[in-house]
Amino acid sequence: MTNTQHTPGPWSYHYERTINRHIVRSGFAGERNICVTYGAGATSYECAANARLIAAAPELLEALEGLLNLEPPLLSAKEKKAYAIARAAIAKATGVQS
Repeated sequence: MTNTQHTPGPWSYHYERTINRHIVRSGFAGERNICVTYGAGATSYECAANARLIAAAPELLEALEGLLNLEPPLLSAKEKKAYAIARAAIAKATGVQS
């Protein structure tokens, strides 16, 4: 994985029904909140979906980086576009341009 400053994964999604909030937590160095999504202008379903996507971020980043390390020498135009999107996503997540 790249040398980023984010809290190491894995992260997990939790829902606190009593106060209707969606939480992303890290188990790294004791369980702590990474972020909390509320319904400010969004439905509870959207907040849950956002929190689940955020919780998957460390694994998604690791998967993309691993796939790009397997890049074959000859790519179709469609594959080149997918690789470019993956590289841009990694740069966006890490703040490091490749």
